[in-house]
Amino acid sequence: MQDLQIDKHSVIPIYYQIQEAMIDMIQSGRYKADDLLPSENEIASKFRISRNTAQRVLNNLVSRGLAYRVQGSGTFVANKMVTFSVVTSLSYSAEIIGLNKTPRTKLILAEEIKATEFIARNLMIAIDDPVYTLQRVRYIDNIPMSLQTSFLPAALVPGLIQKQAEEESLFKTINKEYGLEIDSATETLQAVKVNSFEAKILGLNNGDAAFLVERATKLKTGQVIEFVKTILRGDKSKFYIELPGK
Repeated sequence: MQDLQIDKHSVIPIYYQIQEAMIDMIQSGRYKADDLLPSENEIASKFRISRNTAQRVLNNLVSRGLAYRVQGSGTFVANKMVTFSVVTSLSYSAEIIGLNKTPRTKLILAEEIKATEFIARNLMIAIDDPVYTLQRVRYIDNIPMSLQTSFLPAALVPGLIQKQAEEESLFKTINKEYGLEIDSATETLQAVKVNSFEAKILGLNNGDAAFLVERATKLKTGQVIEFVKTILRGDKSKFYIELPGK
């Protein structure tokens, strides 16, 4: 940070100049994951600014998920966010773009329930029809990234909860065991706050920001094979969206 210069006469706030310069150094690799960042006192001394302004810089890096604090030790560079694509693949592993990361899945619930009005509407079945629900925690490099709850019509995949292995792709199981072919999906994305259960599973605080992704996946026959609700950590996730040309 020794060669970093700021313009105190600029219309751009000083904290913002320093913040953006540090972001650039993080994203370019000059500061690597888990590197110790300069302290508030070091930033304040280097640029001859108030400690409150220096604190604002580090707070903004933390709030954007680019840094994390360790009590008594300082502020460190966070692991890179995982980028998910909403246009590429229905495979969880395939959604992790451009990072050398290891995905893992833990199945925490598999049971048969009766379809509520909400589930029935999304699966295009009757209320009280039997439905399988699977709840899985998705990890990347052993960090819990998302909580995924799937609902599938039992009539289309009888016995699925006995066949679904923890690490096996759900759609691979459906294709291999039932000969069903996935055709298309529709997806919505919404900013939410995690509840106490979601926070506990994902290692967050109650009320922390997250993304809610809801997806309905159809077979080639037009039937809905799965409706899934996924809570993705807001502090470690970003989305890639490709817009087609004219």
